[in-house]
Amino acid sequence: MEFQADRDTRRAGGWARVLLGALLAGLLLAGPVSSAQASFGAASWGSNLVRQLGDGSISASSALPVAVSGLSGVTSVSAGGFHTLALLGSGTVVAWGENEYGQLGNGGTTMSNVPVAVTGLTGVTAVAAGGHHSLALLGNGTVMAWGDNEHGQLGIGSTKESSVPVLIGGLTGVKAIAAGAEHSLALLSNGTVMAWGENEGGQLGNGKTTSSIVPVAVKGLTGVTAVAAGAEHSLALLSNGTVMAWGDNTYDQLANNSVEEISTVPVPALGLGEVASIAAGAYHNLARLKNGTVLAWGANARGELGDGTTSIRNPTPTAVGGLAGVSAVAAGVSRSMALLADGTVRTWGDGGSGALGDGGSSGLSTTPVAVKGLAEVAGISAGGRHDVTFGEPLPVISSLSPSSGAASGGTVVTIAGTDLTSASAVRFGTKAATSFSVISAGSITAVAPAGTSTVNVTVTTAAGVSPIKASDRYTYLPVPVVTRLTPNFGPVAGGTTVTIAGTGFSGASAVSFGATPASSFVVNSSTSITAVAPAATAGIVDVHVTTPIATSATSTKDRFKYLPTIASISPSSGSVAGGTVVTITGTGFSTVDKATTIQFGTKRSLHVVCTSSTTCTATAPPHEAGAVDVTATVNSAKSLPNPSVDQFTYG
Repeated sequence: MEFQADRDTRRAGGWARVLLGALLAGLLLAGPVSSAQASFGAASWGSNLVRQLGDGSISASSALPVAVSGLSGVTSVSAGGFHTLALLGSGTVVAWGENEYGQLGNGGTTMSNVPVAVTGLTGVTAVAAGGHHSLALLGNGTVMAWGDNEHGQLGIGSTKESSVPVLIGGLTGVKAIAAGAEHSLALLSNGTVMAWGENEGGQLGNGKTTSSIVPVAVKGLTGVTAVAAGAEHSLALLSNGTVMAWGDNTYDQLANNSVEEISTVPVPALGLGEVASIAAGAYHNLARLKNGTVLAWGANARGELGDGTTSIRNPTPTAVGGLAGVSAVAAGVSRSMALLADGTVRTWGDGGSGALGDGGSSGLSTTPVAVKGLAEVAGISAGGRHDVTFGEPLPVISSLSPSSGAASGGTVVTIAGTDLTSASAVRFGTKAATSFSVISAGSITAVAPAGTSTVNVTVTTAAGVSPIKASDRYTYLPVPVVTRLTPNFGPVAGGTTVTIAGTGFSGASAVSFGATPASSFVVNSSTSITAVAPAATAGIVDVHVTTPIATSATSTKDRFKYLPTIASISPSSGSVAGGTVVTITGTGFSTVDKATTIQFGTKRSLHVVCTSSTTCTATAPPHEAGAVDVTATVNSAKSLPNPSVDQFTYG
């Protein structure tokens, strides 16, 4: 892209002012708006640094089409350097993106990431977005202009910028308009052309190189049917299917070898005939032929000519590879677009910031690539580093409920959004939903297939695939599994802090010790929970973790022992012959006959009576002289030795 940097060092405004030549043919739906067109929305992709995608986000870019927020009834679009215009069926205009020069026309200079109404416009039949200025053609053949006016590109007799539309005086009988980087064109109903604004490269075509703050006639043109404006050059399509060009020719964008650097008057673009429509990019051009193929010429350092090369320039209109059945073309900064008869879109050239719309975020393509997720497109426009289309609205997902489910699949998910009516497919990542039902334009229920990790749910309709958004993320949660308890025992009184290790703990809603909920628990991670054991009877229980997906299965690794405790024995000594009746106090004893076992060292008492869970009497068995620990066992859970309180001395 060095050629742009060098060129813009010499030209005022820099590359940021460079814009496509706005070609309205193919972008405007003439006549009354049909019921189908009344639903037309817009989609965009590429750079979003100044919110020119209009989707309400603040992301830096999108390499895939996103739906422009809240639009319907769109009949035309025009992408400028860093802003976009949309003409609605009501004859009004909305705009979004950069607004430093008031190019959104809403009376302010604050950028907008959603469409805002252009002030005071009605009866509009066409729009054109320039580098930092905007034009609107009214049904009465007059033109309104707003935005940057440093070089007189508003045509209002001064260089004062305007944040609201202003009438261009003395300009009538206009039937088409085009906006370049810093100049503007108007095609009159008599087949002649007027131009105004910056003219250093001769792009006004009036034989001079001085800018004009009012419209001036382009010399020697008649029989013109369409116009297009590039960075510093201009094109006109004649009724005989040939093309005239004027202005800057540094990169052979005039397609005429007789011009060395600039031409201040129109010259024939050689090698062209049977042309149906034209588009002017920053320093290159496109011509759609009547047979549905496309020719390109001019700058090509980023592959914008689509001929499979990156030659710096090409003065000869050359066929774009692999294109047929083209119904419209558009050209931006080092990038080109084609709308096919089947409603899909192809792009080629510079792919920086995802501007090709094929899912890539950088690089270039020297041949056309398909824009992903778009169909049923009615019109296209290429801007500085972003592109926009209009047509049947893309489906948009606004929420999922629930937004997570079992990795094994089977979760019924309600998808909320807009324009979901004609859904033909629902996918969870790359996998098709097990089944789905369209409830309404705003709701679908779908059964999630098996999967892993977090995926994006998409809905496909005739218009294309729903744009990827944070609101369409669905997380597959594994079934929780407990693999270790530390510690795996504690007193029946509860209160033991237990670390539970395992997997699939994200979103855990409950932890239970047997049938009793934990006193409290904290999910540390998907693999760790800290829980406080509740009080329970002595014995072994399984610890279970419950998530929105499932409850962990029972295993030998989730077992927790509730241990009885001994707090005192009385008396604490007796004969080696045994027979001493000892009262034992503690916790966790069972009053069921023979359910509690008392041992004196390794010897079991043969007579135990427990009158409560805290008191038992046991007859000491014979034992050799010495001190032993008295322990209690209930339901296979044995109290831990505690010599300070449980020792009995044989003497």
